Amino acid sequence: MAGSLISVLFLMNVLFAFSLLLLYMRQNRLLEIEKRQKLLLEESEQVMSALLEEIKEENERLLRTLNESREEAITKGKVVPEALMEELEHEQIGEPLNILKNMDQADPSGDSVAEELKGSESALESLPLREQVDLLASQGLSVTQIAKKLHKGKTEIELLMKFQ
Repeated sequence: MAGSLISVLFLMNVLFAFSLLLLYMRQNRLLEIEKRQKLLLEESEQVMSALLEEIKEENERLLRTLNESREEAITKGKVVPEALMEELEHEQIGEPLNILKNMDQADPSGDSVAEELKGSESALESLPLREQVDLLASQGLSVTQIAKKLHKGKTEIELLMKFQ
């Protein structure tokens, strides 16, 4: 009986040692996972800060371009209405520039792009929807303005413009 007791104790010590070894291995694996997560977190923070910096630079470029366009329009004797500038500040980057370019290209009599479009509504309606959207976009209208003009949804117009 003493021999079997010793073998049971020995077996328990071996199981205990094996359990300690498993716990140690799991702890090390957990520490490695924690280190990897910290590295991933640092990398994602760097990527996010780089992205935010890029967005900030893009916004600054847009504001500079808008201000330059406003100053250019004022120096050429054309007054840019505040309502238009507010609208431009809420539009996408390419669209304000197109609208301001169209204002610069307007004839001296003061006719705007919108008035020209009103005169050609019947010609516009005879075109397929995709061509109507292309034409209005090339004239500098925003997606919202095109959607209102064609009595369509903004999303529909955006999709048509994306999948050209």
